[in-house]
Amino acid sequence: MTVKVKAAVLTEKETIEIMEFPIPETGDNDALLHVEACGVCGFDSEAYLYGGNGVFQLPCVIGHEIVGRVKNLGHKAAERWGVKEGDRVVVEEYIPCGACNNCLTGNYRQCFDLRYGAMNINNEKTALWGGFAEYMYLHPNSIIHKASPNVSPELLQLYIPISNGIHWVQEVGNTKVGDTVLIQGPGPMGLGAVIGAKEAGAGKIIVTGMSKDEHRLKMAKEFGADHTFFADTQDLVKEVYEVTNGKMADTVINAATAPQQLVAALDLAGLRATVVHSGTDEKLSQNLMSSKITWKLLTIKGVLGRPTSAVGVALRVIESGKYPLEKMVTHSFPVEEAAKAVRTHAYGEDGCIHVAVVNEKF
Repeated sequence: MTVKVKAAVLTEKETIEIMEFPIPETGDNDALLHVEACGVCGFDSEAYLYGGNGVFQLPCVIGHEIVGRVKNLGHKAAERWGVKEGDRVVVEEYIPCGACNNCLTGNYRQCFDLRYGAMNINNEKTALWGGFAEYMYLHPNSIIHKASPNVSPELLQLYIPISNGIHWVQEVGNTKVGDTVLIQGPGPMGLGAVIGAKEAGAGKIIVTGMSKDEHRLKMAKEFGADHTFFADTQDLVKEVYEVTNGKMADTVINAATAPQQLVAALDLAGLRATVVHSGTDEKLSQNLMSSKITWKLLTIKGVLGRPTSAVGVALRVIESGKYPLEKMVTHSFPVEEAAKAVRTHAYGEDGCIHVAVVNEKF
């Protein structure tokens, strides 16, 4: 008798259905993952609200901030990944080819043949690619990291926002000890950037958000922010000027998706500062003042996730217990209620900050 497992499938705009799929067969080079927890990301919410996006082609199992236990592990896969059956791991969303120039130079996030951990259920060997499921297929080229068995999976699934924040602030933003870091957007990525700035030894950490983000800004202070400001009711340039004695920020992290964030960053950045931009809004270019970039000698860098090296650092931070990360995971839902989980995140319901889909232990 074929064993079937449940998965949450995004079938159309704002529609997620619970379906059953057979557990796929595995061989020497691959494995299965019993999913323990999977965070809801902005890409998931975007696909939910708009009926797919450039990453997720419907119908598909979404979810890519994944933590679980390795099962049905092939011999060659065990050697390649350095894990054994039953180990807890986190799984990156990327499935690169491993052979193109981007992969060979460590830039696998820009792989020419990149697949993501959520693929159309009609186009692949198995439908079980995404994390909003009881089990997930681990492709031979999956990128996995061993994680502590002693830390809650609901905390470990924060590895993406925290590793992004560490990479964006420290490696891309080139933040040095004593620098002023300003973070626009107190969502999960912004809070991860607060941790990244704190770990880098930043001298001053400033976080901006909207009035509705008051509870998130309070959490930013718990994570180490020195100042928080409301972009919709306060003069950010004036406030930042005052708390930095006119120097403004050495590093600006755009961790929100508001159309005005890149424009605002040019004013909030100090001389020779670096602006790290994670947004995708195409309406920004007409509002940018290139003279500010020129006269301030600004460096503007785009970011796309994080390299694998940052994931290990993030896991050690989570495992250290240095930050009250449990306050960041405000909502958890079983896989059967994945639709409610994604809707809660997409519409910011009930004061949510980070939402997780979890499975009970089998």
